[in-house]
Amino acid sequence: MSTINWVFDLNFAIFAVFLALFISELMAGVLLLVAYDATKAKVLPYVVPIWEITGTFAAFWVVTADFAYPSMLIPVATLLAGEILVFLLLIVVRNTSISFAELILKGGRISEKLLYQLYGLTTIGIGVVVLIVLSAIVSGAGVTLATLTFSVGAWATTSGSIPYLLGVVLIAVGLAPVFYNIEALRRITIPFTVVGVGVETLALYLYSPSFIGTGLLFPALLTILVPVLYQFRHTAPLVSSKLVFAVVGTIIVFSLSYLVYPTAFHGGLPVDAVTTKGAMVGAFYVLTAVGAVVVGLLNALFILVVWRSGRARAAASAAASPAAPATHSP
Repeated sequence: MSTINWVFDLNFAIFAVFLALFISELMAGVLLLVAYDATKAKVLPYVVPIWEITGTFAAFWVVTADFAYPSMLIPVATLLAGEILVFLLLIVVRNTSISFAELILKGGRISEKLLYQLYGLTTIGIGVVVLIVLSAIVSGAGVTLATLTFSVGAWATTSGSIPYLLGVVLIAVGLAPVFYNIEALRRITIPFTVVGVGVETLALYLYSPSFIGTGLLFPALLTILVPVLYQFRHTAPLVSSKLVFAVVGTIIVFSLSYLVYPTAFHGGLPVDAVTTKGAMVGAFYVLTAVGAVVVGLLNALFILVVWRSGRARAAASAAASPAAPATHSP
């Protein structure tokens, strides 16, 4: 294996895009639960198309991960069987609730608000499951690789685990008004984000001081920079741009790859040792290239839909506004 594991880097890049998209949904779930009426006008036009794109990217990552680490498919399924089951059940409820809200129950007995808030709640639940799994892969908390078992109780009692969850929640709350451009919540963006980054740093330190170093400095500062720029009139439109935010989020996630490479589970699993070799490497590259083109086109279509939707809403709002009374010179 070369000094640069390109299979890992490419697969982790796909994961970074997926996680950035999912975090945008997670932020939407928080806003729909705590301030549905005040934020739905800005949140729902984004969420309605993006939840399908997020699912597509998740499937793309899972398939490429199977090619990248074929020997890990059964061990991972055994290790995380319970978490995978909960994740899939929540996915079913999430997809059902937003599908009914979007397409089926318009004006039905079940309110649209209830369905979207159920979507928000299950999305947050999925986020919790994902964060538990990610923190376990990073730290090895609750994991016994020798027997391929994972204990949520042992994970929860490990000193860094709860702060790990809390830090991400605080960051999500802090960045949600930026992404969805909720100007009324502008003041909370910096304190929540800064505290969240601090708590997340503490969590990683509690897991292991070796996680704290120059590698963490870049993503931490970039995360804090986003709400800082949101405070200024000239830079706020830039950081609240969906495309810019997604790109920045992907860069932040990818820059954290050092937490799981060259070893995952806090030194328990050398990644190079389980990375695919031989002819499968070529198959992985082909699959990744073709998948990237297809999913990239889907994302381009999504961006076009959002742009057109925004222009249509702006035009409708302008048309609905009463015309200013004409003034006549005496």
